[in-house]
Amino acid sequence: MDQQVSRRTVLAGAGALALATRSNAAVSAEDAAYFAAEEPFFLEFAKEFTLDPKVTYFMAAQKGSMPKPVLARMKEGLDHVARDPFPVYVEPSAKIRERIAAAYGTTPDQIAITRNTTDALTLAMMGIEWKPGDEILITPLEHPTGITIALRIAARYGVVVRQWGVPSLPRSSADEVVAAIERRVVPGKTKVVFFSSPLWPTGMRMPERRIAEIAQKAGAITVVDGAHYNGMFDPRLDESGIDFFALCGHKWQNGPGGTGLLYVRNRELPSNPTPLPRFHLVRTQSREVPFDGSRGYDVGAALSLYGFPESADWRALGDAVSLWDKIGRKRIETWHLRLGAYFRDRIVETFGEAAVLRPQHDPALQSGIIGFNPFPKPEQRRDEKLNVDFRSRILREYGFRISGLGVGSNGLTRKPDPEAAAFPSGTIPNRDPATLAPAPMDHPQRVNACVWNSRADVDRFIDATKDLVAKMT
Repeated sequence: MDQQVSRRTVLAGAGALALATRSNAAVSAEDAAYFAAEEPFFLEFAKEFTLDPKVTYFMAAQKGSMPKPVLARMKEGLDHVARDPFPVYVEPSAKIRERIAAAYGTTPDQIAITRNTTDALTLAMMGIEWKPGDEILITPLEHPTGITIALRIAARYGVVVRQWGVPSLPRSSADEVVAAIERRVVPGKTKVVFFSSPLWPTGMRMPERRIAEIAQKAGAITVVDGAHYNGMFDPRLDESGIDFFALCGHKWQNGPGGTGLLYVRNRELPSNPTPLPRFHLVRTQSREVPFDGSRGYDVGAALSLYGFPESADWRALGDAVSLWDKIGRKRIETWHLRLGAYFRDRIVETFGEAAVLRPQHDPALQSGIIGFNPFPKPEQRRDEKLNVDFRSRILREYGFRISGLGVGSNGLTRKPDPEAAAFPSGTIPNRDPATLAPAPMDHPQRVNACVWNSRADVDRFIDATKDLVAKMT
């Protein structure tokens, strides 16, 4: 394995994302060259995971699987703690944060270790200095975690939650996404621009840097739910321009469950030269940091200092991060994107372009998550029971584990608001980017192009889905 890990990728980086702009013949030739060079490596790497061989997991977005060497270190750390429970850390937290920061393109003082993405988002949002009348600008396509945090802040502080519709048609572009948010940002009113990247229900990546630039011009703070970001992409956090980036350790990064990270911009950077916003620590054991929200200290260390965390988890997370570095983060990112593009193209080829529930042609909006719906009729694509049954049967009868569901009327628009009725349960509650009128999308099925998957897995899934849809309709 070590020898293969050190082999450099043949095709990586931005060139790997240009698939959609080339002719079919050129794409096929490029795909053939790429997969001939890289698929043998990832087939071998797949053996490092102890996934149930009877199930094909198109899942990293729920919880990833720890590779064998990370799992072994986790067990070793737990044994260490059981033998000698006195030390707080198996490995000093500063050392772990240093490893993670170097991998993620930032510095240790801007990285805090958290329990998960929800924990990181809560620390960020609850630490912002709110006043009545401030506005949170948020997409309607957020995970229940983000929705709940925004609504609770609104209730507690008198903050206004405003939505912006996300362009999601097959040929929607990053330029359209930027234009959609530009028309909703209000300088002096918009306090926070909150969004996920990639978006939870569809897998659409957001143009983080361009959105950050819009927020900076308006004097707004950016908060990103990046639960599916690190581990899938090569994170260059200091280059993102984002103020607060909540990340997950146990999804695409394949670290232990119950681990996460919070990036807190802690200095003026070329990507974000705006003054640091006041930030109150809502969880820390440190009494040495300011109590008034002012800055100028190691915020990552302060946020990571709480109680007695299970430091075997922390060290194993650091090991997972180091393993990704050893393989090459750009190499892994390219695999996710190339296999994801293959998956998307097979879905379109079999079920039509409308089956994929996100933009398909702008490379800037792609990820390794594909939200889709294979049913042919509109009423079937909105039928929650039918779609839940599909996921159950594709696992029980064919052995494929996938995820799904949108929040529907449990999203940001809910009863007694009469518009809540426009969003059927289980669908994606989007809004028109120009008018903000309800524009519900279909009930999503979600598949992930993981490091342990292959084109053969994808082909078998497409055949199984086609067979199951025929049975169910």
